Amino acid sequence: MSDAPLPAREGISPQRVVLRGVVPTDREYWAGAAGDAPYRWGTLLPAGAELDRPQPAWFHPDVPAEAPIPFGYTVLFADEDLVVVDKPPFLPSTSNGRLVRETVQTRLRVEFGEDDIVPLHRLDRLTSGVLVCSRRAATRGAYQRLFQERRVNKLYRARVDGEVTIGGDWQLVVLPLRKRRGERQVTVGDGGVETRTWLRRVGDREVEARPVTGHTHQIRVVLHHLGMPIDGDDTYPVDRGLDLYDFTRELRLRAGAVSFDDPHSGRRRAFHVAAPGWG
Repeated sequence: MSDAPLPAREGISPQRVVLRGVVPTDREYWAGAAGDAPYRWGTLLPAGAELDRPQPAWFHPDVPAEAPIPFGYTVLFADEDLVVVDKPPFLPSTSNGRLVRETVQTRLRVEFGEDDIVPLHRLDRLTSGVLVCSRRAATRGAYQRLFQERRVNKLYRARVDGEVTIGGDWQLVVLPLRKRRGERQVTVGDGGVETRTWLRRVGDREVEARPVTGHTHQIRVVLHHLGMPIDGDDTYPVDRGLDLYDFTRELRLRAGAVSFDDPHSGRRRAFHVAAPGWG
């Protein structure tokens, strides 16, 4: 997890703060690591105690109850290092600021009774499919580097709204994408981060995508830019606003497969889900 001296509670990690002046009386705080701190790591700090120097501390955040997201994941694979799930649409992978309990990460931590479970990559809240999670901090770094160094193969399938504008052979699309602070939509334009996406047509209204880079909303923006927005998209071409409990429009984008060479065993790892039944 981290250098936190206390475990997660109900799957939710403790938070770190640096206290100055006095120890607050609003909740319990445990001493964090600091070379010159007067309290030993893991000590419950006395409420109201005066502090003659800054004191790192950890506490359990107050997280209110959340209305349930009525969709569940399916565990596809689990060993001592990884747990892989088929994530449903509408359920966030990790906290998005408004949902903390109703996420894949928190649900998995509660189900397995393990504080260290963390997704190794992102799937948008509306995107379904293969999500690979780390179970152990000791081995997590090697898996994270695979994703950071683009040594993971990902295959997505999308059903688009309208005619497919590409052919049946794989085509590399290179576009600069920009995400402005405070805006949900990602745009294509000069000065953006270069993204690379392989695309091909696989049906009258369906395409497959293999993203090389991992920009926010990358596949959604690229397909919209090419004149074929994804069916059910709440942001492209029109931002309909963020309603976390509107389940009426499913985004027809599914992460169908993730594969990589395991950095510890050297074996090829390949995780798949069934093709979407969109009709």
